[in-house]
Amino acid sequence: MPLLSLKKLDKLLHPNSVAIIGASPDKKKVGYAALKNMILCGFKGKLFAINPKADQYGEIEGVKVYSSITEINDHIDLAVICIPPKFIPLLMDELGQKGVNYAAIITAGFKETGSEGAQLEKKIVEIAQKYGMRVVGPNILGIIDTSAPINASFAERSPIRGEIAFLSQSGALLTGILDWSCAEGIGYSSFVSLGNKADLDETDFIDALADDENTLAILAYLESINRGPEFIKVCREVTKKKPVVVLKAGRSEAGSRAASSHTGSMTGADTTYDVAFEKCGVIRTDTAQELFDIAFAFSFMPIPKGNRIVIITNAGGPGILATDAAEKFGLELATISPEIKSKMKTFLPSAANFNNPIDALGTAQAEDYGKVLELSLQDNAVDGAIVILTPQAMTEGQETADQIVAIRNNYPEKPIIAVFIGGEILGPSIYYLKKNRIPCFPHPERGVRAMASLVEYSEIRKREVDDIPEFNIDKDKVIDIIQKVRLDNRVTLLGTEAIEVAKAYGIYTPDTRLATTAEEAADLAENIGFPVVMKITSPDIIHKTDIGGVKLNIKDREEALATFEEIMQSAKKHHPESKLLAIDVQKMEKVGRELIVGSTKDPQFGPLVMVGMGGVYTNYFKDVAFGLAPLSKIEAIKMLEKTKVYTLLKGVRGEAPSDIEAVIDTLLRIALLVKDFSEIKELDINPFFVYEEGSGVSALDVKITLDNLKNDDSNDKVDIKHFC
Repeated sequence: MPLLSLKKLDKLLHPNSVAIIGASPDKKKVGYAALKNMILCGFKGKLFAINPKADQYGEIEGVKVYSSITEINDHIDLAVICIPPKFIPLLMDELGQKGVNYAAIITAGFKETGSEGAQLEKKIVEIAQKYGMRVVGPNILGIIDTSAPINASFAERSPIRGEIAFLSQSGALLTGILDWSCAEGIGYSSFVSLGNKADLDETDFIDALADDENTLAILAYLESINRGPEFIKVCREVTKKKPVVVLKAGRSEAGSRAASSHTGSMTGADTTYDVAFEKCGVIRTDTAQELFDIAFAFSFMPIPKGNRIVIITNAGGPGILATDAAEKFGLELATISPEIKSKMKTFLPSAANFNNPIDALGTAQAEDYGKVLELSLQDNAVDGAIVILTPQAMTEGQETADQIVAIRNNYPEKPIIAVFIGGEILGPSIYYLKKNRIPCFPHPERGVRAMASLVEYSEIRKREVDDIPEFNIDKDKVIDIIQKVRLDNRVTLLGTEAIEVAKAYGIYTPDTRLATTAEEAADLAENIGFPVVMKITSPDIIHKTDIGGVKLNIKDREEALATFEEIMQSAKKHHPESKLLAIDVQKMEKVGRELIVGSTKDPQFGPLVMVGMGGVYTNYFKDVAFGLAPLSKIEAIKMLEKTKVYTLLKGVRGEAPSDIEAVIDTLLRIALLVKDFSEIKELDINPFFVYEEGSGVSALDVKITLDNLKNDDSNDKVDIKHFC
């Protein structure tokens, strides 16, 4: 269904009227908890309780009970459903006829239980769609919005009001974060349990929360993303306004997918999520702790202008740990100017370290910390500060915290992260910092990661907007080739077909022709001009070198005749079942820097483009980078820069630089090709030779596989002469 605007979702997060379907006086039931929470949160709208035993109950917690939704004369914005699954289809019809806008189905027992539950879930959504009603869930904890306020959930407690929205597929994780946040003093604008995402999903809520004035940042725990392209489109716009941070579970399940191409075999589902998040500006975390810490930082701190930080400590070890973490997460240690060093030397011991990280030594008093922090933040070359304190005999915990809070107020545009390493001794000062909206962590690495998340979002907001380039292409040529392949019940293009597709999109390939006999191969070789390359071509044979199916530097007619027979015999030995064998005769190209470029299609996000080190060891080194099509030139450049082979392309030890521009151009053309033709499942160009700067590239071997045919009768019916 189409994305919703905040105005439309407003009646879900800020309803004027709510009905609890299945409200119960039994304190052990979800229906009681949901009703009680709505009362306790201070909901200002109309609240209705629905239970068939209305005559018996009368009221629950002072709220009148109705036996049916049809008995209520008022309009209902939101129905919160807490009844058994089997009764919900009939209820959905009643809600639809009543004109209810939204249904939040807390009840479990749907697709998470198997096929029968999945069918029931599908039926419920179909009924809702018939009436234009939207559904949250099923199988959810509920919905909480602190600004409404509304707490339509069975959570144990309500969150503190704040500026962070949290979406989660796990209701249990929501309750854990809720409890932790209250203890840490972190507030939230909204808590949304997504559950099975039968209708409304993360994309809908992120889109709506983009314009929510009560939300400064959006955090999410996700196990899957339903609509990849829409998610990317929405997040690219939302992240211009506010950060989106996601803990995506399931890294361990990524693995390499079963695929016939190099590109496909090196692309796992988790790789795709990394690429997708990077494309749309989503910050990804690896652990729940990171997610909590980042929530802490975004709740209390401003977004810095850059990545230059200063580390202030009273102990060398934690300073070194923080420095290591800073390098890991891409933070730059700001250079301390001679003027500031001179000023610090007037009050710090001579044994102190005046470089960054600044070690004020274990004797440092609160006043020392205050002066160093003030001097550092005055410097325009410093974008933020991390203040580390360890409890030593002379340490003034509370007084140091006072200094940090006071100075933070003087520099509201520069984030300050505190790292107070201790428990009992520093406990009161840690509490004081958090109460005064200063993020405080027990370990340097966590503090640095939190600062890095602020910097990462700062960089996301600065991203240049780059259009997708256009090229002069022959799209009709590709359509004709694919139609021919489909008519022949194949999914794998022959070598000459794949090369023609590449040429149609302006990718340079050497002269390549198809031969079915030794004499024909020799004639073609003479026509092309020696030396030539000869290689087996068949829909059944993907990795030609593995069976001796590629022979280089064939110099004359006699060698061409003999090579044809040799390759064919080897192919028949390794693939005796193949009914479609021929030989590609190709102009022998000079050797260049060997890369691999290609594409594979992800079921959620669409085509991924790959570039990296090529050759027979591609799968072993896996020096590759991926990007989602379509690509802008900036994205293509960043892809290439992530690989180690990029350093070689720039030229090392006196070597001339390679034609990087031609590589970028090829990536952009591949991205356009696979975007234009969604039926291309996998594409490989390996080897892909790159020559010296200004000399171009050459796609020596092109493999293209299409999506599976629905009715594949086998290749037995195909005559190779049809392609000559």
